[in-house]
Order: sequence, then structure tokens, then C-alpha cells
Amino acid sequence: MPRSHEQRRSQRIQPFVAPCRLVEGGRHLSGFVVELSVHGARISCEEEAPSVGDRFVLEVRLGKQVAHSHIACEVKWVKPRDGRHDFGLTFTKVEPEDQRVLEEIVEEFKRRASQLA
Repeated sequence: MPRSHEQRRSQRIQPFVAPCRLVEGGRHLSGFVVELSVHGARISCEEEAPSVGDRFVLEVRLGKQVAHSHIACEVKWVKPRDGRHDFGLTFTKVEPEDQRVLEEIVEEFKRRASQLA
């Protein structure tokens, strides 16, 4: 079950849409990151949903990076939605450079949102 906004460790930015791939051994899932925080993400995909507790490496291009980031993660919840599957990830191992990029993306999103208010 997803955490309520009050239970989350950090603010998530949405809408945030970036194509991604989850890899574990020979298994590959393609989808889209639709929410992002420095500690996790919500993914939407049309493929068969993973199970809670499954561990993957999230491959996604963050910010202005040329190369994809590879972030270890674990599935925390799964929910069918309009013929798709949404699921929440918690990042379990983030390299320092990827952590810096995640923090920059979230801060930039917050800065732009405050300018619209």
C-alpha cells in the first residue's frame, strides 16, 4: 500500500515522466517514471507487474545526463490502474553522482513550481 504524503521521507515531484527500464537477471520491464523523489519513484508500465519485494536496477536518464543512471531499488507496492500497472520503488543503493542529480532535479522542480504560485 502506498504511503500517505505525510509518511513519505521526501517530497515527490509529479508529473515527472521519463522512460525507464527495470533489470534483474534476465528479466526486463519497460515503463515510465511518473513520480520521483530522492528516495524512490512511482513507475507505470503495461507489462506484467513485479511483486512486492522484488529487487531491480532502475535504468533511467536523469536530468541532462548523457548516460543512464543505474539505481538499485526494491518494489514496495503494486496497483493496477486503467490497463496498466503502477508500482512504488524505494532506492536501496544510489551512487553519489546519481544522488546529486536526483537532489538537483527535485530542487529545480520545486523552484519552478514556486515561480508559478
